[in-house]
Amino acid sequence: MKDLLLLEWKKFNGNAVFKALALIYIAIAPFVILAGKDVFKDMPPPMPSSKMFYEFPTVWDYQGYIGNWLVPFCLGFLAIYIVTSEVSNRTMRQNIIIGMTRKEFFYSKFLTILSFAVVATVLYAISSIVIGMIYTDGFDLELIMDNNFAIVRYFLLCMGYMSFAMMLGFLIRKGTLTLLFYFLYVMMLEPILMLIHVYYFKNSSRNYWPINSIEDLMPFPLFKVPDYFVNKEWDFNILLPYTHAIGMAILYSSIFIFVAYRSFMRRDI
Repeated sequence: MKDLLLLEWKKFNGNAVFKALALIYIAIAPFVILAGKDVFKDMPPPMPSSKMFYEFPTVWDYQGYIGNWLVPFCLGFLAIYIVTSEVSNRTMRQNIIIGMTRKEFFYSKFLTILSFAVVATVLYAISSIVIGMIYTDGFDLELIMDNNFAIVRYFLLCMGYMSFAMMLGFLIRKGTLTLLFYFLYVMMLEPILMLIHVYYFKNSSRNYWPINSIEDLMPFPLFKVPDYFVNKEWDFNILLPYTHAIGMAILYSSIFIFVAYRSFMRRDI
């Protein structure tokens, strides 16, 4: 495991795209929430006081929601890049020819996205705790940890997006085409399919689409306020319960990883 990760690091640590995406995420993710301190000051109802963005326990939700935007762009892009760049540079074939097994090659990619998810989650946890401690009066350990398994949910959020991106990388293999389909599906195609689903079925099953299930791990916090954001014409909630979102994220991530593995093991290199 250590050798496979070290090999991946040697491949990409000098790569400009890899460095840029990693640095953008590291530089932006912990601090972008602070930009809203003055922007959302004294907002009218139902918008909360901007102080809620930074206090325990709600800082976990708002910081997580920011990650819900950054993770698919930065880490999803990275997951695609580490696979498709190997194809375009012919290093995938070269690695197999010189003695690396297919399983080892796939595990190296899986371990890489797993490492990305761990680092991103640690960054999320540290930044949320530090910001919360600065802005919360009279905090204690119980208040800090009152977060509905936010750290676990954030990790699964990262793994969900990156496993989906990695699967597309192994299936499509063309970098530009993979990125185009990835962002098209995440931003447009699944929302359109969900609208069609709602129109014909009008029940809570529309919440269980893959990316929506992953998004519901860290949704926009105000969608949890039923007085303002529940559609009275629908007889179901617009968000999955956290327990359902966690279960579906684990299921979908496992499916994505399995499909990626089977595709890579069966196809020519």
